[in-house]
Amino acid sequence: MNSSELRALRKETDPLADEIVTKYFTESAFDREKTMLFFDALSKNSDPIPAGLPDYLEKYFYETEDLPSWADKNKIAKGEQLFSTYGPQILMMLCVKSLPMAYSCGDGAQVLYKTGRLIEQNGVIDGVNRRLMETTQFVISVAQENGLGPQGKGIRTAQKVRLMHASIRYFLGKGKDWDPAWGQPINQEDMAGTLQSFSSLVVEGLGQSSLKLSQEEKDAYIHLWRVVGHFIGVKPELCPEGYDVAYSLGESIFNDQQKPSDAGKILAKSLLDFMEYMLPGNLFDSLPLFFLQTYMGQKTSEVLGLGWPPKNPLGYFMERIFKDVDSHVDDDEGFGKLVAYFASKLLFSMDHFYYGGKKARFWIPPSLRENWRL
Repeated sequence: MNSSELRALRKETDPLADEIVTKYFTESAFDREKTMLFFDALSKNSDPIPAGLPDYLEKYFYETEDLPSWADKNKIAKGEQLFSTYGPQILMMLCVKSLPMAYSCGDGAQVLYKTGRLIEQNGVIDGVNRRLMETTQFVISVAQENGLGPQGKGIRTAQKVRLMHASIRYFLGKGKDWDPAWGQPINQEDMAGTLQSFSSLVVEGLGQSSLKLSQEEKDAYIHLWRVVGHFIGVKPELCPEGYDVAYSLGESIFNDQQKPSDAGKILAKSLLDFMEYMLPGNLFDSLPLFFLQTYMGQKTSEVLGLGWPPKNPLGYFMERIFKDVDSHVDDDEGFGKLVAYFASKLLFSMDHFYYGGKKARFWIPPSLRENWRL
C-alpha cells in the first residue's frame, strides 16, 4: 500500500465496536460507577461473557464469536505449536521488538501516552508492569493450544480488547488534548501495524535469534494472528495471508509512521525499566538495552532515544561465554542461547510477580508450563 492509502486508514476505526460503546456511554447520564463496571468487565474477567452489562453487549459477544469462514484450523494448530515450542522467546520479542517498534510510530504512540497506563507515574512503575503483563497474557490467551477454539480463552479475550479499543477511542476523541493530525485514536493503520508487530515482526525476531523456521511455520503463525486480527476489528484487507506479504505490509506501515516523538521515547524508557525491574538483582540491568538495540537497529534505536552505537559490553560478553562453554556453538547460536536464557528469566519473573504483597493475575496453562519448564 502507498502512503496516501495508509494515511486514509488513519481516519477509519471500527464502526461495529464504536457503535456499541457510544450507545453504552450515551444512553443514560454519565456516571463513574457505570464506567468502572464497563472497564472491570473487560479487564478483570478472563473468558466468560461479563455479567451485568446490557443485552446488546451480550449479543455482541455471541454474534462475533465464530471463526471466520476462511480460518484454517490446521494452520492455527501449527501456529499454536510454534508458540508452544518457542513461547518464552516469542514473549520476549514483545518487549524487545514488537512494542518498541510500535512506540517508534510517533502518532500511534500518542494513544498509549495519553491513556497513561504504559508510563511511570511519579517514579512508580506498577501501572507499567500491570499493562505489559496484561499484553503478555493476551498473547498467551490467543496463541496457546485451542486458544481460538470453542473452549479457549482467546476469542473472548480478543472480543474484549476490541471493545476496550473502542472505549479508548470514545474518551480520547472527546478530550481537548487530542490532535486530529494524529488521525483517529487506534485507527485502522495503527491496528494493522500493531497486528504485524505481534506476528510478522515476531517471526523475524525468532530468525534473528538463530531459530530456523520453515516457511510453513512462518505462514502458520501469521495465519493465527490473521484470525486474531479478525476478532479485534482489523479490516480483512489489512490482515494478509502468508509471512512475506504480511511482513511487507508491516514494513510499509512502519516506514510511513516511524518518527521521533516524546511519547515514544517515554514509552521506550518505561519498557526498559520494566525489563530491568523484572530481572533479579542488578547484574543484568544493561541486558534489556543491549537486546533492544540489537533487535531494533540504528534507525529505530535513535528514533526511540536509545542512543547509538551500543556501548555496554555485557551482552557481547555473555554471548561469548555461551559460545566458549560449547565449542560447537557458532556466534549466531551463542546469541540464540543468550536469548533463550534472558527469555526464560524474564518470563519466570513475570510468573512470580507480586503487586503490594498479592500475586499478580497471570495465568499460563499447565501444558505450556511443562514445555517452558516453569
